[in-house]
Amino acid sequence: MIITRRIEVFVCENDKGLRKEYYDKLYAIRDIARDAANAATSHLFMLDNSIPYLDDKSKEAIKFVGAKGTEATKQNAAYCLMSKLFKDSMPGIMDMLSNLAQIVRKNYQEDRKLGMWNRSLRSYKSNLPIPYQKRSFLNFGFREYTDGEGKQQKGCFFTLAGIPFQMKFGRDRSGNRLIVERVLSGEYKMATSSIKVDGKKVYLLLCVDIPQSEVKLTKGKKLFAFLGVLNPIVCTTDVNAYKEYDSGMKVFEIGTKEEFNYRRRQIQEAVKRCQINNKYSVGGKGRKKKCKAIDRWHDMENNYVDTKLHTYSKLLVDLAVKHKCDEIVLMRQIHREDEAKEQNENGDNFVLRNWTYFGLKEKIAYKCKKFGIKISVEK
Repeated sequence: MIITRRIEVFVCENDKGLRKEYYDKLYAIRDIARDAANAATSHLFMLDNSIPYLDDKSKEAIKFVGAKGTEATKQNAAYCLMSKLFKDSMPGIMDMLSNLAQIVRKNYQEDRKLGMWNRSLRSYKSNLPIPYQKRSFLNFGFREYTDGEGKQQKGCFFTLAGIPFQMKFGRDRSGNRLIVERVLSGEYKMATSSIKVDGKKVYLLLCVDIPQSEVKLTKGKKLFAFLGVLNPIVCTTDVNAYKEYDSGMKVFEIGTKEEFNYRRRQIQEAVKRCQINNKYSVGGKGRKKKCKAIDRWHDMENNYVDTKLHTYSKLLVDLAVKHKCDEIVLMRQIHREDEAKEQNENGDNFVLRNWTYFGLKEKIAYKCKKFGIKISVEK
């Protein structure tokens, strides 16, 4: 099971001039990755969609980069284009571009299955993750250093693309330091990871292959769960005992209306108040400044929902492990999603606006992999 941990990093260099050079190099790598990803995506789309409009003679005459004129997308078409356009842009850049080509091709194939003509072609921005293999992370480990106050500290350092970085764990509520220590000790395996430049901050997206936890599960035993708008999750080990609150505690509720939905509605009302008050703001200072409070509340709602969904999904999976269930069944989930979409089309968008079923399903499936629990969706 591969998990991704986001850890803030910074360039570890005291000399201001040299530190600026390192950051300039990092931004140059970011720009190359962005341009290469967009060029490769357009190239793959052209290979798939320009061939049908050519006659046989033209197909034989035209040769695309990475593919012959008579053939569609090749496995190495994206890499060949990146190599031709960006090979000489920076020493050692092809190690990164080879990983990026695989990611771009994978994303393109997924978009293609969903229907390329029903959506815009995927574009990559400056905050895209820049992938590197494990061998590119040099001098990776914990070392003693002296901080600005003259105290001895222990930090984690590594060098990537010739740039020295140090990790910033902070209060470390997620246990990132422990995971890094286990990677260095060999208990966990480090997979292809990425550096992400997001505004003025830089993050390491550390991908770690964690072995599956060994738990004793009863084969064929199921945990039935109902995902709802008001009550996030209602689950039971006996589907016939749904809403039967007996002494045997066969029915379990995870999350309540007051805890989840009411608090979320409060944040939405705060957004609405900011939007109403914005029309009385003095103009001329820019839209971004006027909408700063609205954006802050939107971010607060997203963070609140994401945190709650992680909590609810963990409690559900822990409950399945406690009762030794090897499968979690989402009851009547497809039917309820279709009903919600139908209500949204009829003008009542309350359900879809406040029911984040997709994120909850995704997080449940993600956590089930750790224990080898199957998940199925019932119509």
